[in-house]
Amino acid sequence: MTVPTRRRRLYGPIVLGLLAAGALALFAVTRSWASATVRTPGVPIDQVETTGADAAPVLVALAIVVIAAGLAVVASGGWFRQVVGLTIAAVAAWAALRALSVDVAGAPMARALVDSPANLGAAHPVAQVSAWPVVTGVAFLIAAVLGIAVLLFGRQWPRMASRYDRPAATPELRTPEQLADADDVDLWRALDDGRDPTL
Repeated sequence: MTVPTRRRRLYGPIVLGLLAAGALALFAVTRSWASATVRTPGVPIDQVETTGADAAPVLVALAIVVIAAGLAVVASGGWFRQVVGLTIAAVAAWAALRALSVDVAGAPMARALVDSPANLGAAHPVAQVSAWPVVTGVAFLIAAVLGIAVLLFGRQWPRMASRYDRPAATPELRTPEQLADADDVDLWRALDDGRDPTL
């Protein structure tokens, strides 16, 4: 198997990988990234949670961008597909850094604790951070690596089938000389286009 053939075989797995990485990032960013239990005597206990969308709302949009860009890889070709790959790599790399560096137990959790009905002046509890920020960052990192692969190999991958291209115009058959010179394919094409080739 030649190197170009191997690279062409990467097309499907990379596109599916991009869609899966974007979907995983979108799922992970909506999970609980940090939680804390507010306990005040005489008041029901309140479990306070903040999600990645609370801490960094832009991550939701960037996950959707990765999914849309994965679909754009299928619809595009040539140099434009390479631009899509570069965009995926840049966006996903920045999103990964943002997901791994956000202080989810800081301001977002402080706001949630203030809004808690169980918070009646008690000391704020220490928030427990979950593994979802790491999952989100890893999903975006995977998308960034796959974006680089699109940039490097995308030009060698197949484009969408030609049936999606605009069909070429079929010349009209008007004169007897044209009818005499036309073959059966031209006549059938005229009929398929809704034209009577004998008129």
